[in-house]
Amino acid sequence: MSSVGDTLGPLLLASVLGAVVGFERELHGRPAGLRTHILLSLGAALFGMVSQGMGATGGDPGRIAAQVVTGIGFIGAGTILHLGGTVRGLTTAASIWTTAAVGLAVGLDRRYWLVAVVATVLAFLTLRLLHLLDDWLRFRRRTQEVEVLLRESPTALGAVIEALAGLHAELQAVRALPTSAPGTRRYTFSLDLPSHLPITRVVETLARCEQVEEVQQV
Repeated sequence: MSSVGDTLGPLLLASVLGAVVGFERELHGRPAGLRTHILLSLGAALFGMVSQGMGATGGDPGRIAAQVVTGIGFIGAGTILHLGGTVRGLTTAASIWTTAAVGLAVGLDRRYWLVAVVATVLAFLTLRLLHLLDDWLRFRRRTQEVEVLLRESPTALGAVIEALAGLHAELQAVRALPTSAPGTRRYTFSLDLPSHLPITRVVETLARCEQVEEVQQV
């Protein structure tokens, strides 16, 4: 780097852009929030600057950048949780991936700075404004509970979850209940149902599952 400004400029810009996306995640109480996104963008920018330096000395500038893309995939995967039939953390994983791309663009070349700024603004608007749409869609859904008695089988619970997924019923929670019938398991499923899906259809669909002994709305 030819000057202190050339060194600090990309790092500061990457930190600010990462903070913009991280601030939105912080507002929603996500584990990967402000500090995580700042560090991700800052680190990616630093790797980009090192890649640029390697290219100036005859090295391959794409080697480090390619490894950054792979490494960010592992970090994003760590934010995804599987809870019953529900997958959480996909949006945060996507924001981590986008933030790293922004930081890498800032670090690689000044010509990409405008692209990085525009991408950051679009990412923030996507997270912030579409969250309102998501809230509206959730308002149109409703929560119901069903109690299911299953035959004791390694595949029984998975079959029920698969049937619910086919109805687009979002599984919020599963609670195991005591049962006196031998060879059976009793569960309560908390479901987030679309407005067009009646609970009676859910009960009828689950009753047709081979592993289900009985099902009723709670």
